[in-house]
Amino acid sequence: MRSPMHQNQLTLILGVFQAGFLVIFALYGSYDASALPSKEKNVEEAVRMTNLYPLFQDTHVMIFIGFGFLMTFLKRYGFSAVSINMLLAVFTIQWGIIVRGMASAHHGFKFTISLEQLLTADFAAAVILISMGAMLGKLSPSQYVIMAFFETPVALIVEHICVHNLQINDVGGSIIVHAFGAYFGLACAKAFGKKEQRGHQNEGSTYHTDIFAMIGAIFLWIYWPSFNAAVAATDDARQRAVANTFLSLCACTMTTFLVSQAVDKHKRFDMVHIANSTLAGGVAIGTTANVVLEPYHAMIVGVIAGAVSVIGYKYITPFLSEKLGIHDTCGVNNLHGMPGLIAGFASIAFLFIYDESRYPAQYDKIYPGMARGEDGKRMFDEKTQALNQLMAIGLVFLASTVSGYITGLLLKLKIWDQVQDEEYYADGDYFETPGDYDFTSRIVTSVSKIEVAEYNPLSQKEV
Repeated sequence: MRSPMHQNQLTLILGVFQAGFLVIFALYGSYDASALPSKEKNVEEAVRMTNLYPLFQDTHVMIFIGFGFLMTFLKRYGFSAVSINMLLAVFTIQWGIIVRGMASAHHGFKFTISLEQLLTADFAAAVILISMGAMLGKLSPSQYVIMAFFETPVALIVEHICVHNLQINDVGGSIIVHAFGAYFGLACAKAFGKKEQRGHQNEGSTYHTDIFAMIGAIFLWIYWPSFNAAVAATDDARQRAVANTFLSLCACTMTTFLVSQAVDKHKRFDMVHIANSTLAGGVAIGTTANVVLEPYHAMIVGVIAGAVSVIGYKYITPFLSEKLGIHDTCGVNNLHGMPGLIAGFASIAFLFIYDESRYPAQYDKIYPGMARGEDGKRMFDEKTQALNQLMAIGLVFLASTVSGYITGLLLKLKIWDQVQDEEYYADGDYFETPGDYDFTSRIVTSVSKIEVAEYNPLSQKEV
């Protein structure tokens, strides 16, 4: 039985955090001038709103529908997957705006909010939701919120160092969003792990839950080009990002079906691969979506990502769980982690594949650190920029694993509401469930064989 303190813990935590957010926004937050009334019509701001809002809206769909429904595959955890996804997203959006705004404020802690801040807050939410995937079904709602509270500042500090100090190109966030979220989640899972979480009777899917997960996967697949293109600096870079992401996803999907069948001894498709590995191409091309100039290069990246992701689900995930004690519920290493690393190393390769001359007057928009000064010299040359990209990969991996492991240890403290061992991967302790919850999610799925003799009254003769 959960104690009264634990039963009321989430109410207190959410109340304190939301009150704190309101106070901070009231004291330090304000809308950017572009969002305030003005006597003069600002054509430039109107164009920016027209161009950026559709990309923001698409990213929003990915956060709240794509990620949420992708995690509904667990047969007894559908309410939690969609609802806690929504809770963590809105928590992180507010907390992320505060952390990023105060960290970059020029006058005290005052920060402004425009459409760009809302978009980057969605990116911050994606980091947390990826980590949620690794911990799915093992944390109470209180623990999820505490995880997001600690992870968000670390992720944004690392992002600041990578973007502003190392000045890397990571337009789709494959390094600072996907890789960070994945390896934070894996490290957290390692520190928090216990044998009862592995091979649990509630872990697994049913026919209809896998279909719900595919809804999330398809939404993510459709809108991923917007995610990778949203913060690209120029119109042609955004168009390249959309095209490269789309082609990478197509090639990745073909490869997923091919490899999924090839590695199965019965030559059947695995829905885990179809719902997840088909998306890996969007992650793998993310860092260089604004760089790649040849369509077949984007497709090669997609092929590699699809193959690596399926192999990861088939062989690496079981190895991590059985040999290293890292239980990754959603397989985020295969969808976000390894494809994020592929994206990072691809960004180094493409630095040398594409010459600066192929980006007339726009090279500094992609690589700000390589902009030429008045004397014609650049802060970084290609080798230094490549080294910076590599350093960013290392920093993200190190910071995410260390902070994730520490967070996992903190979440094990008994002061937090803990999920009971028998209730892992189940909604029952935290949601009002309908009358058929146990029947449809436990009893029916436990029956291995059932014969039903159908009685059709229409086929019977009247007596």
